[in-house]
Amino acid sequence: MTRVVPRRATPDVAADPVQPMLTTPSGDTALPVARRVRPQPGVPVAQWSRLFVRQLLVADAVCAVLATTLGWFVRFGFSSDAAVDSYLFFGVVITAGWIVCLHAVGGYDVRHISTGAGEYQRVLRATMNLAGVVAITAYLTHVLVARTFLAIVFPVGAVLMVTARYFVRQAVHARRRNGRWTSAILAVGTSESVRHLVEVLSRNPEAGLVVVAACVEDAAVGDEVGERVPVVGDINHASAMAAHLGVDIVAVAGAGLGPRRIRELGWALEGTGRNMVMAPGLTEVAGPRVHVSPVEGLPLMWVDQPQFTGVRRIVKRGLDLVGAALILVLASPFLLVVGVLVMLTSRGFALYRSTRMGQDGLEFRAYKFRSMYHDADQRRVDLIELNESDGGVLFKMRRDPRVTPVGRFLRRFSLDELPQLFNVIGGSMSLVGPRPPLPGEVERYHPHVHRRLLVKPGMTGLWQVSGRSDLSWDESVRLDLYYVENWSLALDLAIIARTVWAVIRARGAY
Repeated sequence: MTRVVPRRATPDVAADPVQPMLTTPSGDTALPVARRVRPQPGVPVAQWSRLFVRQLLVADAVCAVLATTLGWFVRFGFSSDAAVDSYLFFGVVITAGWIVCLHAVGGYDVRHISTGAGEYQRVLRATMNLAGVVAITAYLTHVLVARTFLAIVFPVGAVLMVTARYFVRQAVHARRRNGRWTSAILAVGTSESVRHLVEVLSRNPEAGLVVVAACVEDAAVGDEVGERVPVVGDINHASAMAAHLGVDIVAVAGAGLGPRRIRELGWALEGTGRNMVMAPGLTEVAGPRVHVSPVEGLPLMWVDQPQFTGVRRIVKRGLDLVGAALILVLASPFLLVVGVLVMLTSRGFALYRSTRMGQDGLEFRAYKFRSMYHDADQRRVDLIELNESDGGVLFKMRRDPRVTPVGRFLRRFSLDELPQLFNVIGGSMSLVGPRPPLPGEVERYHPHVHRRLLVKPGMTGLWQVSGRSDLSWDESVRLDLYYVENWSLALDLAIIARTVWAVIRARGAY
C-alpha cells in the first residue's frame, strides 16, 4: 500500500493555475489539493492552549490567595499569634485543593473554555466540591477551622475566579475575532452536512473553530462547500489530508459515513495529536436536553422533549408576577412622567394598544407607550416599499418618519415597552419569551416558525439581547426557536441579566 507523506500546507501562496498534489515517496501523484485551505496561522494550537492554561492557573491561584487573605483579616484582623502558621498552612492547602478540584471538573480543558456558561458552572462546582472535602476532613480529623474564615473564603474565591475568567474570556474572544487562537477543522461528510457545520460555526467566531477544508464524496476537488472552504478530497483520504494540511480537528458532520468508516477514521487519527469530533445534524438543542449513554459500545444520544408544563412553568409564572409587580412599584413615578411627556409632545393617548398573537395563537391586546404619531398605521402603506427588514415579514426602518422625537428616545432604551408589565401580570405575556408578533406576520410564517407560539411572548428574549432590530428575520427566528426548544429558569435569569446591558448599550433599537 502506498504511504502518503504528510506535509503542512502554506497559506495563500502565490496564485498558480496548477493545483498542488499530495505525492507518495516514489513521486506518484496521490490526490490534488485545493489552495488556500488553511488560514495564516497565528500561534499553533498546542502552544496557545498551554499558554492559556498557564494563565488560568495563575489567575485562579491569585484569586484563591486573595480570598484566603481576606478571610484571615475579616476573622482575625491584624493579630499575629500562633494561629498565623496554621492558617497559612490552611491557605496553601485550600489554594492547591481549589486547583485540583478545578482540574477534576474540566476547568482547564481547552474544549470547555471560553464557550458557554459551563465554564462558570465548573468553577462553582469545584468550589462546592472543595467546601465539602474541607468540611468532611475537618470533621473526621477534628481539626478546628474558623467557620467565619471558610464562609468568606469560598464565596469570595468563587466570585473572583468567575470574574477573572470572564475577563480572560474577553481577551480570548478578541484574539479569535482577529483570527488568532483558533483551531483549524477538516470537515468530513456530505456537502450538505459540511455546509451546515460551516454555517453554524461561523455564527460564533469567539468559539475559535474554523472549518478550512472538507473531504466529501458528492463534490469535486476544488469546489467550495462553504465560504472559503474548498473540497480537498474524498472521505477515504481524510486522515492523510488532515496531516497534510496540519489541521487540529477532524469533524465528522452528519451521520452519513457509516459506523465502519467512522471507526477507521478514528483509528487513523490515533497518535497524531488531532481530535475527532462528531457533529450530528441536530442543532438548536441545548445540553440539558441531550444525554449520551453507551449500549454495547454504541453511544446513543437521547434528546428529551421540550417541556412546556409542570412545576417549572408554575415557577416561571410566579417569577413573572413577582418581577412585574416589583418593577411596576419601583417605576410607577417614572411611568407617569413618561405618559405625560408623550401626551404633551404629540396628539393622542399616551398608551398604544395593538393586537398581538400570544401562546397557542390566541390574540391579546398588548400595551406600549405611544412612540409614533397618531396616524402612523395609515401612513404605513406609503412606506411599505422602504422596509429594511430581511425576509419581508417584519417592517423596520432605521429612520421611520412616523416616530416622534420622544418616541425615538423611548425606543432607543426600550422604555416604550414598560406598559407591557400589565400584560405580564394579566397572564398574556411573560418577562422572557419570543417577540409578540402581529396577526399579519403570523399569516406569513413558514410552518416551522409557528413553534414560536408554543410559549408566551416576552418583554425581552434572546433576540432582544443579541442585536435587536439589527438582526435579520432568519436570525431572529432562530434565536426565538432556540428559546422555545430549551427554555428554563436559568436561561430566563441569564436573559434578564443581559437585558440590562442591552438596554444601556441601545444597539439595534429603532
